[in-house]
Amino acid sequence: MRTIAWLTSGVLLVCASLTMSASGQETAPVKNETPAPQLTVQLASGRTFTAAVDSLTSDSTLVLRFERPGIVLRRPISWEQVTSASVGSEPIAADQIRAASLALRSDTVVSSSSALDSPAEPFPAGDATPDPEHSLPPPLVTSITFDAQLANWDRDVETDGLLVELWPLSADGYLTPASGTVEVELFAPQRRVFHHAPRSGGDTIERVERWVRSVSPSDFTTNGVRLKLPFGAVHPEFDLDWIGVGLVHVKFAAPGHGVFESSYDGVRIRPFAPIRDQLELKGWPRFVPTEGVGRWQ
Repeated sequence: MRTIAWLTSGVLLVCASLTMSASGQETAPVKNETPAPQLTVQLASGRTFTAAVDSLTSDSTLVLRFERPGIVLRRPISWEQVTSASVGSEPIAADQIRAASLALRSDTVVSSSSALDSPAEPFPAGDATPDPEHSLPPPLVTSITFDAQLANWDRDVETDGLLVELWPLSADGYLTPASGTVEVELFAPQRRVFHHAPRSGGDTIERVERWVRSVSPSDFTTNGVRLKLPFGAVHPEFDLDWIGVGLVHVKFAAPGHGVFESSYDGVRIRPFAPIRDQLELKGWPRFVPTEGVGRWQ
């Protein structure tokens, strides 16, 4: 009788347990947190992303988190690439985007059982493998600027050519390294016999030199790309029929970006040297005998 009573009690306990489990009174509730606010950002490249702001976001990098049932992907984005942002239909002021995003940081949300049963939505294109170094395409070049100066880069006294620093720029004014071909032309006034150019007072504008260089993104630093452009057959420190200042014209052809041009007037192609000019006017050599030069005077 005791055995039958024990079995009967066990059956009743199991039935009660099943009944309570079915009613949800004893099972642990599924954690169902409120979804994190969704931030929408517009990038300089023209792409738009909407996702939660991950807790990995810092003052240097925005990290968006894309969540799907069973999958979480994080996409790092440089703050410099963000041009505008909004939460829902509320835009965020440009100077408040970083602070507002930091305030929206959250951890991964635990999905409910209903969410696990729902069909997965595709991630934004290009987010399948979010590599921090290659997660975003470089912005397009929209303009160029450059600096040109006379330079000497060897052991002798005279200048050797022009040093040109080129900066391709994006629409928001940031340096944008790109592969392409750089063409540099130097123009300057040249003294002529008066009757050869009477309308211009004996001077004409001529091309002194033309250089062509290929560049790639690996050639760029934070100071752009630097090009050493040596004088060729014409050297203004020895060919004194050239006036001492010129105009530099730069053309940058970048596949996938376009062709960009810029010019810089008033570039010295012969150093300011009043003593040398006086020596020359009096028939003396432009360089004193103890100075080492790379060309014959």
